[in-house]
Amino acid sequence: MSAINMNKAQFEQSMHEEKPVLVDYWAPWCVYCRRIAPAYEKIAEEYGDQLVIGKVNIDEESQLAEAEKIEVIPTLVLYRGGKVVDSIVAPDSKAAIERFIQTAMERA
Repeated sequence: MSAINMNKAQFEQSMHEEKPVLVDYWAPWCVYCRRIAPAYEKIAEEYGDQLVIGKVNIDEESQLAEAEKIEVIPTLVLYRGGKVVDSIVAPDSKAAIERFIQTAMERA
């Protein structure tokens, strides 16, 4: 399963899911976002049964990014029950994303 490209409506709908929701806030012009994208897609494949995995393009959904107080990209945010559990800015590897998920899930 690959990451879902979310618009505002899809994002809001995902906040009502039973499963936690992991969202990558990114932009196509962001070199680092493009560099970490393959690792994020692997996470989507491996964790798709445990999490809803989404991506929000901040250029297309700038109001959503602003509402979520996203100031630096890429930023990954884990939500549970519509609330932020934790976030990480510019993870450097798939392993870093996995550590973030494990730590955040313990708090969720």
